Amino acid sequence: MQLSKPQDLFSLASGDTVSKRNLFDLIQYSKVDSSPYWSGPDFKIGNTPQQGINWVGNLPSVKAVIIKTRPGSYEEDGWSDDDKSAFHYSFKARNGKVNYREKANDVLIKQPQHLYPIILFTESKKEWRYEGNFSVSEIENNFVVLARKDLSTENATDNQDEAVYQEGERRYVTHLMAERSKDVVSAAKSATSWVCEICSMNFYDEYGVKYIEAHHKTPIFTYSWKYIIKPQDLALICPNCHRAVHIYMKSSGLEYDEITKILVPMANKRMLLE
Repeated sequence: MQLSKPQDLFSLASGDTVSKRNLFDLIQYSKVDSSPYWSGPDFKIGNTPQQGINWVGNLPSVKAVIIKTRPGSYEEDGWSDDDKSAFHYSFKARNGKVNYREKANDVLIKQPQHLYPIILFTESKKEWRYEGNFSVSEIENNFVVLARKDLSTENATDNQDEAVYQEGERRYVTHLMAERSKDVVSAAKSATSWVCEICSMNFYDEYGVKYIEAHHKTPIFTYSWKYIIKPQDLALICPNCHRAVHIYMKSSGLEYDEITKILVPMANKRMLLE
């Protein structure tokens, strides 16, 4: 497949191949407004074409992360199963040390918060093979685990905020969709009624089932030391408000308390109209 604009990356089908020259030029010249690859500042591809990690746009509005990997480049890199549902990918390191704040690593760490796709390419002779659309499912000291999105979209959506990051001595440990993170969520849910903190909808009264979603008030990637999540760190909100909060976080970078100042009046106005 020939890529003419950065937007073409989102039209790839698993198994498609792109020439190394084509992808190199797309990354290199997406930054040049006089080039045929230019699609505006929001679609500039960051980092140089020679690097393994590139990104489309800038945080908090990254549209995608591009990963290009060659077999054997790093010890940790490679598929974790025969079904190719998960891939281990190493953080960028200098002299064996990982700087988690370096942009190339930062866009991986923040992917679970902003939910932009990770476009994975593996080397195939003179071409790059598109392996699919992935998300970060685990973060370890030196690598991330990328899970294929089309195999776990439903679970990832339901549990994206049940992640626990513990950081100490520059160590990141997370288990998205993991049992460990569910304890505090269960405690928070059992300690309150099933009413959304933003729109005041009672899920039980509305649908006859007890359900609410938990949202970390402080983004988990911002913790700079080992931190144990407590029930009061979570907001309990309905699925609609939860999705709205994530959209505002992704598009504006606002924190939860700032977003509620926008959404609560909107919800109150809607209730008056009804």
